[in-house]
Amino acid sequence: MSQTIGFLLVLFIALWLVHVRVGNASFADVGFCLGFGLVGIVCGIEGEGSPWRRALVVSMGSAYACRLGWHLWKNRIWGKSEDPRYQTLRAVLGKWKSVGIFGYFMLQVPACLFFGFLLCWIMGHSESAVRGWDLLGVGIFLLAFFGEALADIQLERFRSDPTNRGKVLQTGLWRFSRHPNYFFEILQWCAYIPLAVGLPGAWMAIVWPLLMMLSLVWVTGVPLAEAQAIHSRGEAYRIYQRTTNKLFPWLPRRNSS
Repeated sequence: MSQTIGFLLVLFIALWLVHVRVGNASFADVGFCLGFGLVGIVCGIEGEGSPWRRALVVSMGSAYACRLGWHLWKNRIWGKSEDPRYQTLRAVLGKWKSVGIFGYFMLQVPACLFFGFLLCWIMGHSESAVRGWDLLGVGIFLLAFFGEALADIQLERFRSDPTNRGKVLQTGLWRFSRHPNYFFEILQWCAYIPLAVGLPGAWMAIVWPLLMMLSLVWVTGVPLAEAQAIHSRGEAYRIYQRTTNKLFPWLPRRNSS
């Protein structure tokens, strides 16, 4: 594991140096996907659980990391200017922005280890037979994986049409939730809860989706995304806020104002 930590440190220092050159902090997000995937693969190779369980969990973690990493690379880095949310962060940090952004990159190392630990823990399950709990976990993962992918594709297509500039996406999954991508992101982490059933302290598996929800809904995701949406779309987005659930998909409400 010490070699893995060393590799992660080198990875994020290298990505930070690239970011300094090109001025795009989104390299940290892609780095998280790479680092998380690496931790899962290392545990899959060195773990002691049943081979099929290790292969299953590594496949789930790798699929998640590859899809999200590619999506972030394509939409936030390749030929793109820095995400406005990072520009806002730089403005907030002021004269400390260089130190703050470096710290943000370094925080990805414990984040990769923490979220990767969930996979490592579940791979060590002593049960070798396929259980109903395992099938439930896989079902939740597949629903969440393809749901998040669909939400991202719908948003990407909407933004690529110049006639939609200044408009709010309110079709597809985005008709039922203002942030369906975040909803399915959180749901993906819930998939590991049934897989953990039978492990000592299995109830702790709920910590990971709860922390992801805390981060996305109240810290890094929704607040910054909605502030940017209000800035760029104004009253149209405020109406969307009044008629559509923030996270959990549900039928839209009437605009009461």
